[in-house]
Amino acid sequence: MPPSGSPQPEDVESSVTPSHLRFPVVGLGASAGGLQALLQFFENMPKGNGMAFVVILHLSPKHQSSADNVLQRSTHMPVIQVTERMPLQAEHVYVIAPNQQLSMDDGSLSVSELKRTAGHHVAIDVFFRTLAAAHRERAFAVVLSGTGSDGAVGIERIKEQGGVTLAQEPAEAEHEGMPQAAVDTGMIDFVLPVADMPAKLVALWENARQIHLPPTGDGDGAIGPVLPEEAIDDEEALQHVIAMLCAHTGHDFRHYKRATVLRRIERRLQVKGVTTLPDYATLLEREPGEFKALLGDMLIGVTNFFRDREAFEALEREVIPELFRDRARGEQVRVWIAACATGQEAYSVTMLLADQAARQERAPEIQVFASDIDEHAISAARAGVYPASIVMDVPSTRLRQFFTKEDERYRIRKTIRDRILFASHNLLRDPPFSKLDMISCRNLLIYLNREVQLRVMEMFHSALKPDGFLFLGSSESADAAAEFFVPFDKKNRIYRARPLSRAARYVPALAHAPASRLPEHAHVSGAVRRQFSYAEVHQRALSKFAPPSLVVDRESNIVHMSDSAGRFLRHVGGEPSRNALALVLPELRLELRTALYQAQQATTSV
Repeated sequence: MPPSGSPQPEDVESSVTPSHLRFPVVGLGASAGGLQALLQFFENMPKGNGMAFVVILHLSPKHQSSADNVLQRSTHMPVIQVTERMPLQAEHVYVIAPNQQLSMDDGSLSVSELKRTAGHHVAIDVFFRTLAAAHRERAFAVVLSGTGSDGAVGIERIKEQGGVTLAQEPAEAEHEGMPQAAVDTGMIDFVLPVADMPAKLVALWENARQIHLPPTGDGDGAIGPVLPEEAIDDEEALQHVIAMLCAHTGHDFRHYKRATVLRRIERRLQVKGVTTLPDYATLLEREPGEFKALLGDMLIGVTNFFRDREAFEALEREVIPELFRDRARGEQVRVWIAACATGQEAYSVTMLLADQAARQERAPEIQVFASDIDEHAISAARAGVYPASIVMDVPSTRLRQFFTKEDERYRIRKTIRDRILFASHNLLRDPPFSKLDMISCRNLLIYLNREVQLRVMEMFHSALKPDGFLFLGSSESADAAAEFFVPFDKKNRIYRARPLSRAARYVPALAHAPASRLPEHAHVSGAVRRQFSYAEVHQRALSKFAPPSLVVDRESNIVHMSDSAGRFLRHVGGEPSRNALALVLPELRLELRTALYQAQQATTSV
């Protein structure tokens, strides 16, 4: 059976045209008890707000709705029930009609027949997804009173694309289910009483119009000084923000595309109400807790079950049977899901593998490795609990087969969870898994600069068996790494590893090549005997009698250490690391991180 059965709403945003509108669009999702919340919202929305509002209510398909007439009594703005495609205008309110589904495309609202999946509402999720795809950083999503969890999946896409998310304070809502489900995702920027939301939205839009950032350049380069003289303050502030983030969290984003980094930082400027990078750098120094929020935005890796339905159908039809070909009981099918975010893709692939294994009399074992840099996302993935609105992505047959229902949530069955090893793993730093039949790495490479993309491809090739498969995202390609991969299904971004000699294979060294190297000593022709070195004797004496010491590179990776330094370090379970901040005893970590940061920023000893 195809992984998504009948057509799913999941693919609705894939054909969305980006919006040309210059004003914000606010999507408001509500269900039971939501009409009263909406009345209070619009009563407090001031004139001249400059925004368009789209209201998605759960309405009975059997009765004519009067929601537009009711809302009109609480606002000066025109309120229109949408029954056909129409362009959006600022300071207008658009209300969904019964038995209809709204989506955004460019600057217009499109109407289609409501798709109810397994008795669950998904209209809010559908609209939020298309709003995010079309309107990006000018999209606002608001979740109000209601039962169920509609909206909890869509808000993640809003945040991924740079928009801002709000939820009604659950304790205030007549029915807390929907706002609480949204808050539980960790993707809500502001949890507020309804009466406070209009002023917050107006302030956010006013601030957004004043935000000033340096240009993104060509969008592909890594973070680095590429700007004209007049933008030097902004550029220095950008470098300072990236350096501070690395010093406080251990995550280095200099290998990410400049446009991606600026877009994620811009979202934090918008949420925090500051307008320039120097001001944001000052805020970070004043509010250390903001580093966690910034890291969360930088690591946003939104996904969903069976994302890109046709690609997963091709994977199930053409690739999964190949992985099991000529494999017998006692052997293993080994798959790595890199950058797995909160686990939906890892579980999607494992469902396909489990289905294939069930068809074979003597099926091999299945071992799936799923990794991500975000430890919070890994924790959510291990739990395997998702909002009920995943019904828009997972067909009913697979819901019954692989999930158990728990109130308004679905939990992955233990038989699937036990086949996946989730691990915290930095793709740019840590060694890869090995002897793999397939790697799936979808929608990560688009955020990395071209040079690092190629090095990741080379690393993937080294981790795969000859003729192993690589599965990429819909906007990614392995064409630039043609010496390592050949297309298997180019349309669906599936590639196969070229067989290469072991001598040509990758030696792990992604993010830790030093920024600059000391000149290497020239070889003396014909020299065989090692030369005596007073410097070496001096170094050995220092190692024996001086205080314990480490030599680290710019990434804080240990390149040399004295004999006595080991007592201040510890190795813990998981993938081995040589990062000093990861290895140092916890009680020394803060002081060491501060010293390393100061040493990188200053020209004096610390």
